[in-house]
Amino acid sequence: MKKASDTWLMLLYNLPAQPSTQRVYVWRKLKSCGVLYWQHSVCVLPARQGFREKFVQLKRDIEDRHGEATISTIQFPDSSEQESVVERFRQQADEEYQEFLGQCRDFHEELAKERKASHYTFAEMEENEVELAKLRSWLPKINERDFFQASLRGKAIKALAACEKDFVKFSETVAEVSERGLQKPKAR
Repeated sequence: MKKASDTWLMLLYNLPAQPSTQRVYVWRKLKSCGVLYWQHSVCVLPARQGFREKFVQLKRDIEDRHGEATISTIQFPDSSEQESVVERFRQQADEEYQEFLGQCRDFHEELAKERKASHYTFAEMEENEVELAKLRSWLPKINERDFFQASLRGKAIKALAACEKDFVKFSETVAEVSERGLQKPKAR
């Protein structure tokens, strides 16, 4: 398990209420970095290599949008406060993993539905390949924001592997049906 940082970065910012697209832009950028919102317009990240640069760029973006921003370095006075923040980061990552796991379940359900309806077409295979590609690109993003090894990380990795395996089986069946010109695959 990764050790918690003793030093943290804090970004405090303020943006004009309108247009709301500016606030949404900044919020999305911050969430993609994996920040933990301490409270409204106050977020923290562990002080790790590259994170200060991300905050500096976001500070510029905020100021370009007629807002104000300050970057501070903080330390918690005792380890229990720090562990509380680390636990909030883990919970935040687990929420993302939970969403990912739901999408993996949906992927398996979709393949099961296609099998039941004997929809073994190249178009169905391509459509599901696109969904699998989304899962493949999403998990590394979550992993990047999982600074402290959240509990669902391993389960999410295994779920993606299971999706890939299920897709390979489905693809093999599509190829078999296509090559043989069959309506249904051979019994296995």
